[in-house]
Amino acid sequence: MNDRQLIEKILAHNDQAFSILVEKHKKMVYATIFRIVRNKSDAEDLFQEVFLKVYSSAYQLRNQEDLSGWLFKIAYNKSISFLRKKNPAKANPEEAKKSPLQMVLSHINYAEKETQDWKMEQDEARVMLFSAIDRLPEMQKKVLLMHKFEEYSHNEICLKLNLSQAAVESLIYRAMFSLRKFCHAHFTKHLK
Repeated sequence: MNDRQLIEKILAHNDQAFSILVEKHKKMVYATIFRIVRNKSDAEDLFQEVFLKVYSSAYQLRNQEDLSGWLFKIAYNKSISFLRKKNPAKANPEEAKKSPLQMVLSHINYAEKETQDWKMEQDEARVMLFSAIDRLPEMQKKVLLMHKFEEYSHNEICLKLNLSQAAVESLIYRAMFSLRKFCHAHFTKHLK
């Protein structure tokens, strides 16, 4: 069942279609949320809020071909709103993903890492990056989200989107190039 059919069935109050939609997009939605809030418990709560929002506002989806982009926007906006309300000085649950060397280095009290300014800069950089992703052309964004957030291989993306290997690689390359260009321009402007 494609995304358009899922949305049509969800609009007809088909709960099974909604379950399929959640299953199909849960990796991307959770990864988006977790990369912003960096806390498993908060990410799980926001994950539920995102899909409640999706269920209650599916009729607002204008382009049914860009369902993953719409889900990304909802997850992104919910996460950013959450961060704005929450105390920014929270523990980082990504410690578990770090190598032993990274864990040791992260516990060394570097003065610049301990400042509120550093934390604010990290949050600003994260917001800027997700904003840049949101501005990518539809297919670049879709392929980038599938590859980086849902962790699909190039071959899996080819099969799901009916694209050639060269097309997928080109879309990922152009998306990354655009993100680098945007980030460079952003930081150059802000460092002057």
